[in-house]
Amino acid sequence: MLYMGIDVGTQGVRCVIADEQGTVAAAKSAPFARLNAAEDGLYEQSPADWRAAMETAVKDCAAQLRMAGGDTADIRAISVDGTSGTLVPLNAEGVPLSNGLMYNDPRASREAAEVHAAMGAHERKLGLKFGASFSLPRVLWFRNHRPELYARARTFAHQADYITGLLCGEFRVSDYSNALKTGYDLIDGRWPEEIAGLGIDPDKLPDIVRPGAPIAPVTRQAAEALGLSEKTMVVGGSTDGYASALAAGAVRAGSWASIIGTTLVLKGVTEQLIIDPNGSSYSHRLPSGEWLLGGASNLGGRCLNLCADGRSFDELNAASESLIPTGVRCYPMTGRGERFPFVDPGFEPFYIGNIFEGRLYPALMEGVGYGERYALERMQSLGAQVGDTVYTTGGACRSALWLRIRAAILNRRLRVPKVVDAAMGSALVAASGDLGSLSEAAGRMIQYEKTVDPDPALAARYEEIYQQFKCDLSRRLNGFGG
Repeated sequence: MLYMGIDVGTQGVRCVIADEQGTVAAAKSAPFARLNAAEDGLYEQSPADWRAAMETAVKDCAAQLRMAGGDTADIRAISVDGTSGTLVPLNAEGVPLSNGLMYNDPRASREAAEVHAAMGAHERKLGLKFGASFSLPRVLWFRNHRPELYARARTFAHQADYITGLLCGEFRVSDYSNALKTGYDLIDGRWPEEIAGLGIDPDKLPDIVRPGAPIAPVTRQAAEALGLSEKTMVVGGSTDGYASALAAGAVRAGSWASIIGTTLVLKGVTEQLIIDPNGSSYSHRLPSGEWLLGGASNLGGRCLNLCADGRSFDELNAASESLIPTGVRCYPMTGRGERFPFVDPGFEPFYIGNIFEGRLYPALMEGVGYGERYALERMQSLGAQVGDTVYTTGGACRSALWLRIRAAILNRRLRVPKVVDAAMGSALVAASGDLGSLSEAAGRMIQYEKTVDPDPALAARYEEIYQQFKCDLSRRLNGFGG
């Protein structure tokens, strides 16, 4: 049995075909022709570019499978993930009426305030706050600023919904992972009445299924164009962050995925819905009825990229081996403001200790590790269970030194999956119906490339420094910094 996952990201589309043991039979990435189709601080992408990249990636994977002696008729299901909050209006035939407004487009900030004022009870119920990055304020923006287009729209689709529709012909179906930011009530399983009170026609919102639920088989047109089979079922998808957490291994209560690329994303599974009073984290729902809690920090690998300044990471890692622990306590963001594990728009990065003589680079690794542990402890303080293993993906996993540092700071085992693509997370969603559940699919399909246990001696040294770091951070959060 084979399963296809399609990840529609910020820069392109990634497609993976894997079997029920997690062995990858085909994989292909295709970049978008343009990364931004707007100007003046606005962010749009053309759905035509999404479609072209999807077609390239899927056709190439289908060709790879056939060249290896496989048959696309053996692909049992396909699931699609996309960037969270990205939205496009479609007409009755599923044709886009405008560019898609991207997850980071800020134009709906006034509408976000209007939604926030009208849906306070909904926010408190689910533990989230509507912002300009959410898709519901964008629907309202279209109504307010593009009324003719709003009137012509049959549905407002998330990025993953549009690609799903191209595959199976159903453009008015979404999953409750993507629909979270459009205001869907994950507890009662319905669109709240307050949405109509905002002047938004509820009939323009999609029907909702769980991730992995059958939607419709691949259409004849899509099968012929992409080299697929009409026997293959297209199922409910998810957001890219949701899929990435699943690909890492966050599928059971107490399991946490730490994804460190440009930024740090932390997501973990809880048995009950947990409300974060400071609003830095919120929860998606898993098909099991459990919850996927977490948030995205402004910490991450960006600071190391700036520090490297064109130098080889291998060279910098080798030079840093003998310098850890540096003794430096830092919170190394590249700008002002933090959003997780606390919310403080004015928060500034800080550095305490000697960052000269080659110490800055390893100190940045340590600083991200301190922030990662602080975030995990923050989740524990809210009542979340955190196990003794953290599943981790992202560019940070390419550095053996950084893995060693993080394992010691967290004093937990780190496990790195062999395939870290969000597309693999979508393949797990596609397989969950046949294999019984997402956790069962993950247990069979996720293969781990490396395991890093904490060095007890190094962990003891970092423990003392981390406790000092927490005091430094607390002083700044309480207005006594510097």
